[in-house]
Amino acid sequence: MNVSLRQLRAFAAVAQAGSFTAAARELHLTQSALSVLVRELERELGVQLLDRHTRRVQLSEAGREFLPSVHRLLAGLQAAVAGVTDLRDKKKGVLRLADTLPEQLLNGVMAGEVELAVGQDVAVDDAIARRTLFRDRHWLICPPDHPFARRRSVRWAELGPWTFIAPTRDFRGRIAPELAADARALLERPGTQEVSYMTTALGMVAAGQGLTVCPTYSSPLVRAWGLAMVRLAAPDFHREVCVYADARRSLSPAAAGFVELLVAQRPRPGAA
Repeated sequence: MNVSLRQLRAFAAVAQAGSFTAAARELHLTQSALSVLVRELERELGVQLLDRHTRRVQLSEAGREFLPSVHRLLAGLQAAVAGVTDLRDKKKGVLRLADTLPEQLLNGVMAGEVELAVGQDVAVDDAIARRTLFRDRHWLICPPDHPFARRRSVRWAELGPWTFIAPTRDFRGRIAPELAADARALLERPGTQEVSYMTTALGMVAAGQGLTVCPTYSSPLVRAWGLAMVRLAAPDFHREVCVYADARRSLSPAAAGFVELLVAQRPRPGAA
């Protein structure tokens, strides 16, 4: 059986209007084209759906039986199209983002549990698409009464007398290749602390347990803790903030819209 949507709409319109002339006008068809659609539908079904009289058209018994199903089908189709249109226009949609430890950033994307992950740069293979949002400087974070708080900049090698709190599990491994041997030795001392979350590191600094570093975009958190941000030099340390997705799947409209928002709202280079 080969029943088309145009045939169903033609039948429903005639049934509603009670006239081929009125229905043809509503559907912007000629009356003959409309008649052909209805007759094709009747031929496919093998029954007469409409009783045609000189001045009016009435539903046959088969037509009365068939019409409610046609209405449900057309309504369901209209709802489906409206739903997809709302997704396209970003009026609705579900977006799943990774909210996890930095070292587990891509696990949800690779497992198909989330659509996007946003975080600092990590190595990826061809299965993961990575888009850089911005490149951000890391700053020294210290209590407001610390001697470094009054400085314009501090060199890594000067951190020796204080406990260093690495803000993520992978931080020391990332910064170590960029440091001179003496500064690198500071991060490898037994007293160096290592935490999983930046907020934990900030809390420890506020409690006087050491010093940490964080990127520029975390400055609102730093201010909330009442801590000072001081430029770290020799070397300056930057990391890229990226958005990650499964390279094998197209982004949903909600995800694509979110990425567009991230790009539009990304910090200006060098802004603190």
